[in-house]
Amino acid sequence: MKFLIFLGILSAGVAMVKYFKWIVDNTMRFPSLENFFGYGGTYTFWKLAGVVTIAFSFYYLFNF
Repeated sequence: MKFLIFLGILSAGVAMVKYFKWIVDNTMRFPSLENFFGYGGTYTFWKLAGVVTIAFSFYYLFNF
């Protein structure tokens, strides 16, 4: 069961990294992220969120 949850979280993280532009185009740009990260900050946020999600999935699987 733990492995299936790992695969689900991992696939969500990969989807965030791969489809970051689609996510932003279909939701919205966040002005606070644009101010914090600079121009294109919302795109950067979704990429970072995807990478953190992928890292969390491995942490969940191996319990470091």
